[in-house]
Order: sequence, then structure tokens, then C-alpha cells
Amino acid sequence: MRKTKIKRIEELNDKYLIMNEKEMKFLRKCLKSRKQDVRWTAAEILVGWYTPENERLLYNLTYDKAELVCVDATDSLCIGRTRRSLSRLRDLMEDKRSRVRGYAVLSFFQVWVNCFSWNEKSMRAYLRFAETMEAEEKKTWVRLFYEENKILARGKKGFDRLFYMLEHSNDYYVKAAAIQTAKDMRTVFNQEEINAGLEKAIDSLEYEYQKEDIKKYIQKKEPIKILLLDRENSGVTQLLEYMGEEETEMYVRSAGLHPSGKIEKWVLDILMKEDDITRYQCSSPIEELCKYDYLIPVGIHLNEKAYPFQKIYARYQDFDKKQISWEEAKEMICQIEENLKKL
Repeated sequence: MRKTKIKRIEELNDKYLIMNEKEMKFLRKCLKSRKQDVRWTAAEILVGWYTPENERLLYNLTYDKAELVCVDATDSLCIGRTRRSLSRLRDLMEDKRSRVRGYAVLSFFQVWVNCFSWNEKSMRAYLRFAETMEAEEKKTWVRLFYEENKILARGKKGFDRLFYMLEHSNDYYVKAAAIQTAKDMRTVFNQEEINAGLEKAIDSLEYEYQKEDIKKYIQKKEPIKILLLDRENSGVTQLLEYMGEEETEMYVRSAGLHPSGKIEKWVLDILMKEDDITRYQCSSPIEELCKYDYLIPVGIHLNEKAYPFQKIYARYQDFDKKQISWEEAKEMICQIEENLKKL
């Protein structure tokens, strides 16, 4: 039996493999399908693989007349890195469809960070812009996303307004989104504050499953989230990222200040002996900067003023090995976890 296009798209995502050009060509072709469910499924998946071409395709898809396709393309355009994408999302923030506006608000902030970084100067500028835009927004569900962005712009601080919206809204979707936002904002540094806010809101919830979910959630400890940074992200940090996911309780990703676009052969040789290569094992630029608690420079020095909202763990900034073994990588990442837990 011949597989449907949607089934083939979903299999690409489920495998988490680095896609070859043939697979990427198929995915891009799906964006032009006459069937809207194929178009929006492809747009959802494309968010996992940034290229300038993919950004352009998602940009074009935001003009799709089908609302679901436009929504998914707008959501996926969060990977954008150009002012052109930023301008398009700015227009979509005034779209007549509330779902489009909501996802445009979220994606706009991510593209803003991609363009101007996550620092105090750019965040002050964003907050001025957001205040003006939010003043024109009438729907609480969309205003919640402005609040999410403002919390990020403050360095994941200031949750009073978020919890007020959670407790006092009568809209199920607003409450559900507020709960998810609180979870997304929780870090090892603010988890007590987030837990207290969620616990206080329990009595305002209508559904028992939401109450039970929160009770279970606040019992869990938030994992440490780290981003390993070097110049090219083609060697040591690639192996450390894989080892961190396998051997620690941390959330671990890696990136390069000037990514080479490839993985060094010695890394591939080690990883292929142990497991399949996932789509994360590719030389990448910094993405989702707001997600991480700690930045760990490996063989480079970072300017702390450029990263004011995270802590920089500098023990390995003078690391000079160009190649390490499986055992060395395991020891190194486990030592990082042990040390961070003590801080």
C-alpha cells in the first residue's frame, strides 16, 4: 500500500534524522500541495530544520488563505532570522483572525531575539514595542502571549500578571495556555515561585485533571538546561551534547558562534557505533537562547554583558583539546552536571 504524503512527513519527523536533500525536496514540495492538511503538516515539521530557503518558504506560506495553514506557518516562522520575517509577523499581529495573531505574537519575539539577541538593550526596545501593540489587542488569549514575551524580556522575572490572568479568567483556553506558559518559564532559579503561583491557582480551576496535573508537576524538580558553545559546533560540543542527553538529567544542546555546517568525522565514527545520528547532531547556530539557564563556553571566552539573563559556567573556556574519547566526554559532562548542582 502506498504511503500518504502526511504519513511520509510524520515518519521524517519521528525518525529525528538529519534529512538528506531528497527528503528535504519532498518536504518543500508538500508545502505546495493542493491539500491544506498536507501543507500545514509540512509547515509544522519544517520548524525543526532551519535554512534560509526554509525560512523563505514558511514566510510565503503565511499568505496561505487556509487559516490552519497560515497558523502553522506563522508558528513555524519562529525560526526566522531576517527583518523581512520580523516585518511579516508584525503585520500578522494585526490579522483579523485571533489564532493567527496569537502565534504571530509568539514568533515575533523569537525572531526578534534571533535578529537582535537576548540582551538588556534589545529587550528594552522590545518592551516599548510590545506595550504599544498590546494596547490595541482585545482578546485575552492573545494578550497572554504578550505577557509571556514580556516575562522573557525581563529575564524570566515578574509573574504577577500571568498568575492573575490564570486565576481570574473564565476562559478554559486562557487558563490552559497560562498554565503551559508558567511551566515553560520555570527554571532551576525560579521554580519555587512558579510552583507557589500554580498551587495558589488550583482552586480557580474547573477540571480535576488540571488540578491533579499541577499537583504532580510541582513535585518534580526542574532540570538544569545548558547550552554548550564553541566556535564551529562540529566536534567536541557535538559529542558532549549527545552524552549529556544520554548520561545526565540535564537538558543539553550545543551550538557554534560560527557553525561550520558539518560534523567532524571522528564524532560521526564514535556516535555511529553507539546510536543513530539525530537531527540535533548537526552544526547549528544559537537557537532558542531564552531556554537555557547556563551557557558553557568550550574553548572560547564569552562576554557576560552579551548574555545578561543566563549564568556563564567558564570552567572549560580555555579547553584546547580538538578531539576527545567517548569516556572523556562522559566524564566531562557528568562533572559539569555535578558542579552545576552545587551552585
